[in-house]
Amino acid sequence: MRLPLFDESGFMRDIFLILHSGIIFYSLLFGAVFFGQWFGDKFRKTLDLRLAWSMFFFGLSVNSICFMIADFWMTFEPLNTQFVALGYIALMLTLTAFFVAIEMVLPYNTRHILTIFGIISTFLPLVIPRVFFEPLALLDAILALIGIALFLRYAWSITAGDVRSSVQWVVLAFIIGWLGFLGRSETGYLIGVSIYALSLFLLTIGILIFGYVLSTSPALDELDWNKQIVELYVIQMGGILVCHHQFVENPDIDQVLTAAGIAGVQSLFQEITRSDTGLNIVSIGEYEILFAHGAAFTCVLIAKKPYKVLLNKVQEFTDKFESEYGTVLQQFEGSLREFHTADDLINSLF
Repeated sequence: MRLPLFDESGFMRDIFLILHSGIIFYSLLFGAVFFGQWFGDKFRKTLDLRLAWSMFFFGLSVNSICFMIADFWMTFEPLNTQFVALGYIALMLTLTAFFVAIEMVLPYNTRHILTIFGIISTFLPLVIPRVFFEPLALLDAILALIGIALFLRYAWSITAGDVRSSVQWVVLAFIIGWLGFLGRSETGYLIGVSIYALSLFLLTIGILIFGYVLSTSPALDELDWNKQIVELYVIQMGGILVCHHQFVENPDIDQVLTAAGIAGVQSLFQEITRSDTGLNIVSIGEYEILFAHGAAFTCVLIAKKPYKVLLNKVQEFTDKFESEYGTVLQQFEGSLREFHTADDLINSLF
C-alpha cells in the first residue's frame, strides 16, 4: 500500500477526505475555467498557455482522485498498485503540462528538455517497479521548481506594476503548493499524520491561489509585450516633439508631424469632454495608442495590443522621465540637447 490503511472512521480520516476533496474540486474548477477560455476563443491554437494550464489542473485532479481511491478504498492488490500507478501517470502528465507552459513563456533555448523529460516520465510508471514511483515524482518536482525559478527571473526583468505583483503571487502559490506536494508523499505521512494533513492543506491553498491569479491576471499572457511595441513619443505640452524612439523601423513616418497630430487630437478631445486629464487609450485600426501624462509633457506609446504591462511601463517611464528632465521641460525653449540621454532610459525599461 502507498499509505498505512486508515481506520474505517475517525476524525483524521475525515480531515484527509475533506482536504483531498478540496484539491480535486479546485483542480477541476480551474481546469474547466482555462479550457473554457481556450475553447471559447475563435483564434485558439493547439500550443496555447490556457490549454496547457487546463491540462495541468485536470491532471492534478486525476492524480488526487487515484491516490484517494488507492489510500481509502482499493487497499488490496493488484488494484491498489494499479490506481497508484495511474495516479503517478496523471501526476507526470500534470508536470509535463507545466513544463510545456513554462517553456512557451521563457525566451531561453531549452530545446524542450523539460517537456521531453516530462513525456518520458509519464510512461515510466508502466514499466518501473512501484518503489521508484516516488523518487521519479520528486525528480520531476525538482525540475518544476527550477522551471519556476527561471520563470521568475525572466518575468521579473520584463514586467512592472500590477503585472509584476501577479507574477509574485504565481510564484508564491507554486512554492506553497510544491511544499504541500512534497509533504503529501508517503514519506510525509510516515513523518507524522499532522505533517501529512498540513501538506494537504498547503496544496489546497497553493492550487486555489495559483489558479485564481492565473485566471484573473494577464501576467502570463502579456510576457510577449516587447513584440507589441512600435513607437514611443515624448511630446511637450505645446505639441513639440521632445523625444522619439522606434522599436520597429519605419522610415515613412514623419515623427514631428505625427507628434503634432497626436497633441492636436488630445487637445480636441479634452475640449470636447472638458477633461483636464488627457487621453488614456485610443484604438486606431490595428494599433493602440497608450498615453501617460507628466506635469509638462505627455508620453505616447504606439503598440499592437493594449497590454496592462505596457500601460504600467509607459507610466513608469513617464515618472522617471519627469524625475530626470522635469525641470528642463518646465523651462523648455526648443533645445533638444538636454534629452540626449533619454535613449538610455528607454532601453532600460523597454
